[in-house]
This record gives sequence, C-alpha cells and structure tokens, in this order.
Amino acid sequence: MRRGRAAPDAPTIPGTAITPRRRSLDDVAGARPVPAVEGQIDLVDFWHGCGLLDDEQRAALDTEQP
Repeated sequence: MRRGRAAPDAPTIPGTAITPRRRSLDDVAGARPVPAVEGQIDLVDFWHGCGLLDDEQRAALDTEQP
C-alpha cells in the first residue's frame, strides 16, 4: 500500500504529513448561519428596485430560498 504525502504548501495535522479532511460545501454552509444585521436590506429587493432584475427573475430567486 502506498502512503500519500501532503503537498508542500498544504496545511497538515501538527506532527504528521496528513492533511485534514476537506469539509464539504454543505458542512461549511450549514455550520453557522449568519444573522441579519439591523438595517440590512435584501439584495434581491435592492436589485429589483434598481431595475437589474425583472419580476420573473425576482420570483425565481425568491423560490430558491428555503
């Protein structure tokens, strides 16, 4: 069995040549939800108000959110 080594610039577990498991996108996104800041506006509403999104595009973006 062949043992792999970490790339020269890769972060490793201290004292070993083993790289930690790479977290999936779902793990990263679900780890800590970011709370809304007081006074923060919704970008979709802002883009729609500026004319960057039409009604169909806005409806499509609204249905994607859980």
